[in-house]
Amino acid sequence: MSDASTPQGLIWLGPLVAWLVILCGVAVVTWLGTRSAGEGHAIAALALAAAMLLALAFGLVGVGRNPALLRLVAGAAFLFLALMFMLSFVDLMTRLN
Repeated sequence: MSDASTPQGLIWLGPLVAWLVILCGVAVVTWLGTRSAGEGHAIAALALAAAMLLALAFGLVGVGRNPALLRLVAGAAFLFLALMFMLSFVDLMTRLN
């Protein structure tokens, strides 16, 4: 159910912007992967991954506008994603040397 004060046309604006940010981020990361490795590529890819995760959390999941229990559960899921990302990144860094 939607809030009575929210116009029906604006309900999809947040998720639409989040999807656009995520798709553009995937496109840019793919483009960075096709270029020769430079010193700024890893930092740019990590920054894009963080931006896509924030767009997912606040745009699609709506962590900022939901009850505290849902925020707690979503926070645990995003903490798990961060842990998996960190383990993958450490594995990548050890293989490069």
